[in-house]
Amino acid sequence: MNRRLLLPLVVLIAVVCVVAIVMVSISSTSSSEPTNVSVSEDMIKLSEYFYQNVDRINQDITAEMQDTATKLSSSTPNDPEAQEILRDVFNKYPNSAGIAWVSADENVVNVPIYSLTGVLSSPELQNITEQSFAEHDVILTDPVMSNVYGMVVCFVVPVYAADGSYNGYLCFAHMPISLMNDIPNTPYYNGTNYELWIANSEGTVLCHSDISTIGYNYYTNMLYRGLDKSFSGIRPIIETSEGTTKYEFYELNNVDVVEKTCIWNTLTFGGQDMRLVVTNYPYEAPEVSFPETIDMDEITDVAQVLYLSAKKYGKEATLAAMNDPSGPFSDTGTDIFAISTDGVILSMPSKSKIVGLNRLNYQDVYGMRLVATMINRANQGGGYIHYYSELPYSPDQAIFGLACVIPVDETWFVGSRHSVLTNTAPINAEVRSKLIRAVQPIQEYVDAYGKEQTLSVLNDPFGEFNNADIRFNAISYEGILLADAEHPELIGTEMFSRVSPHGTSITRDLVLIAKQGGGFEYVESRDADENSATISLMYVEPVDDEWFIAGAIELDSHQVPV
Repeated sequence: MNRRLLLPLVVLIAVVCVVAIVMVSISSTSSSEPTNVSVSEDMIKLSEYFYQNVDRINQDITAEMQDTATKLSSSTPNDPEAQEILRDVFNKYPNSAGIAWVSADENVVNVPIYSLTGVLSSPELQNITEQSFAEHDVILTDPVMSNVYGMVVCFVVPVYAADGSYNGYLCFAHMPISLMNDIPNTPYYNGTNYELWIANSEGTVLCHSDISTIGYNYYTNMLYRGLDKSFSGIRPIIETSEGTTKYEFYELNNVDVVEKTCIWNTLTFGGQDMRLVVTNYPYEAPEVSFPETIDMDEITDVAQVLYLSAKKYGKEATLAAMNDPSGPFSDTGTDIFAISTDGVILSMPSKSKIVGLNRLNYQDVYGMRLVATMINRANQGGGYIHYYSELPYSPDQAIFGLACVIPVDETWFVGSRHSVLTNTAPINAEVRSKLIRAVQPIQEYVDAYGKEQTLSVLNDPFGEFNNADIRFNAISYEGILLADAEHPELIGTEMFSRVSPHGTSITRDLVLIAKQGGGFEYVESRDADENSATISLMYVEPVDDEWFIAGAIELDSHQVPV
């Protein structure tokens, strides 16, 4: 054979062999067949109960909505009776985020009035027409973002007028935990390491014990694609209707990768093939360590060092140093981070697996959007934020901390955070719902009686809305205090210049939250001697483009660290 042809031929054969090996490798890693491992009898029974429970909840909500749609057949959204009908339904479901009727001519009635701000404008709901119900009498949407509640799932049914003509749809938004809220101690079943989660056949997470992952997609999100064994292990769950398998993924602390055994089945409902998954794995959660003393200045000092590094050495070098396990910032004594102003985690050594993810919608245990709040603070020049960080294996306890953020430029900021206490803080799970449901009736009062009458009632210490547990304020977007029964001497005062013990203008924060559709904020107050601090959770809801209502309820009191 001609030697000039021999070398290309050898190269060609080698290329073909490499391609063949690669194709075999792709084929083996892309297999979606479950491995059919053995699981315990307890897991099998739990899987069956999981299916029955979710099916019953879905059917109950659907029946309630269809009955409500029938009641609305002779009404219009402008009819006061329609609002009463919706309120009766809303009050039956403590995990509901709101209910709305969108008529065929796009008139809307909400209960509560501003509860579904942003939700109804999402593509999942904007594109609903009569034809959407041709194959399904109820639609279950993918998770949709609510500024107040985080991710919600919506049950949607058609509404028909008395003459049988299509008159829009009824949307009932629920927090995803509603899908399995009757299972004891959900999402940690019976004090074991059983995790329960739901995804659809497109790979979108509908409900998960790690609520920050709700709405993520297993095929596209780098959290899952970053671990080859995780992605290849989870694929059979998404692509087959039932089975058992093992896969590797992070435990609930999001630190260690563990092998998980799971069993799943499929419930078809509302246009979704819902994979109902029960997982179990051996894992002992590490004890949370707290310092014997708290040095609050340390939080600020570390954040300032990060800022100076970013200014002197640039973004790339600073992030590399922060992400280096043995780098100059590996032993600061605080939890350091860097985040872009659109919510992407650039550095967080304590949770390195979330670097590169957008966490704009992440919420702490009381529903405060922590990253969004940090961005608001950075846009004001920097400052401090309180937070309650979840402890996954102690669902009734949290770490209460303080973070300091400093903007490097208009695109990113650095920060440092630390526990404020030398122990965990108890979680009062009912506070958030209690606060929301106390503020929202005031909206209806405004609608019925107007602004002036509402402010008069709010300023009355014995008015119908004021009670011993919850304090209410009304504030204009210019920062003017309009109502405060506890401090009548401040009515009419501009509040922007009043700052928290950490130098933060809480009123500016509240205005930003209101303009974004509402949400939560923590407020710290001190006693006269500055020795004791009280933390309150505040819920903000806009009334219109001029003013908003806020309610606050006390959470904890603690000694101020020296």
